Amino acid sequence: MVEVGVLAVALALDAAAVSAALAAAGTRPRTLAWAALLFGLAQAAMSGAGALGGAWLAEVASAWDHWVAFVLLAAVGGRMLWVGADEADELGAEPSTTVLLGLAVATSVDALAAGVTLPLLGAAVGVAVVVIGVVTTALSVGAAIAGRRAGAHVGPWAIRLAGGVLVGIGLRVLVSHLAGAA
Repeated sequence: MVEVGVLAVALALDAAAVSAALAAAGTRPRTLAWAALLFGLAQAAMSGAGALGGAWLAEVASAWDHWVAFVLLAAVGGRMLWVGADEADELGAEPSTTVLLGLAVATSVDALAAGVTLPLLGAAVGVAVVVIGVVTTALSVGAAIAGRRAGAHVGPWAIRLAGGVLVGIGLRVLVSHLAGAA
């Protein structure tokens, strides 16, 4: 079961970083709570799909998962970089549920491949999926609290800093996949 906990934390890190970035950019607490829940549900669902679909599903998804994650994270992060704090209120900087769902998918595509390994860990797949979802939700909430505090110190540059974090995560996903494929 320790292996499942370690896997859950590793899978949750991208979602936690996105939560911190959204919080630093001034996203409302209610939206952050909704995002944390969506991130946890997406991680659990993708892990479960990987466990049920096996290697075939992970292989099919691996052809495009890094591109989906990159495009979604770069689009949201790029908009935050472009808009900045001055124009954020005018454009409605609060992310919609559609944007949050996109971020949830983008941060959970690696969980699909990781889910393939769940039956090999010796833990019940259902329990492992719940642990992954709960850990992701909890870490996302904690990261949002930390991001909110950091955003207060960074001031008007917080939204651009948060956008840079999202673009950076997207680039990391893309580069690490392409470097692994080479």
